[in-house]
Amino acid sequence: MRGAVPVWVPLLLLFGGIVLGLNALQREARERGVAQIDVTRYRLMAESQWLSAAWTDELERILVAVRSLPVDDAPLLAQFSAEVAALPFVAQVGQYSVQWPDGLILPLKLREPVACIRTGGRDFLPVAADGVVLGGYTYAPHEAYGGWLPTLGPHGLVEEIQGPLEPGDRIEVPEVLAALSVAETMWAYLGVEDLRRLGRVVIDATAQEAPVLDRAATSLKPAYLPGGVKIDLEGGRRVFFGRPPVPVHSGELPVGVKWEHVRHALEEAEVGSSRWALLDVRFDDMVMLTRSDVEEIAARSETPPTPPVDDR
Repeated sequence: MRGAVPVWVPLLLLFGGIVLGLNALQREARERGVAQIDVTRYRLMAESQWLSAAWTDELERILVAVRSLPVDDAPLLAQFSAEVAALPFVAQVGQYSVQWPDGLILPLKLREPVACIRTGGRDFLPVAADGVVLGGYTYAPHEAYGGWLPTLGPHGLVEEIQGPLEPGDRIEVPEVLAALSVAETMWAYLGVEDLRRLGRVVIDATAQEAPVLDRAATSLKPAYLPGGVKIDLEGGRRVFFGRPPVPVHSGELPVGVKWEHVRHALEEAEVGSSRWALLDVRFDDMVMLTRSDVEEIAARSETPPTPPVDDR
């Protein structure tokens, strides 16, 4: 209709008014000397269940080095965002937004550890599900989520192949990544009480096969089956876990069923109804054998299974 005003014009004018208002605020802020963002005054609002003091120390080293940023210097703000994104415990950084006159919001997605690995012969470092080694040296496996981070075994294998590990490194050894995939599933299927019963464990996925023990503990049949992941518990107990969950293998028992077997076995051990030393969770009916059962089979067998050994 003649004389009508297009509907987008008022919006454009309003947008222009906002720009003019911000420009005026910018000039006023510069005159008052507050057009700088003091990044040393920060608050980290994290939903992560894990936030190590070592991580905040790493972040604060960057913040102290930068100290302040101009609110209108996009390249510097982008560079600062990239420096934060490079921290080992940061999985992703979102788009920053300036909060006038002197604020900055930087959304972060943090990595969370699902396991730990021994480094340097005695220290432990946490490891994220994607294989990135995180900061936070300790002399023992880290307490986490009501239990302990499982240790990726065997000790020293990654350093033998990749060299000394430091925060920010990424584990590339396939056997250790297989153990990491088992560790990641543990948190999905075990509750706090289960984790307490489980205690500290070492997950080793270097073996390609493991013995199958007769349920009556009288023979080996067949001698070995593919899938040699083993989980060593405190007190010299061992779990034959089969193949790792990734990749999925046809005919393999679902990983959730395996962890359910572990849960029941831990409950039975706690109440004293079973003093198992070797647990096989690869089958619909789990197999629990005492240490004497294992020793008896080993004595009779021409291809004896390795008795559980507590090597932690």
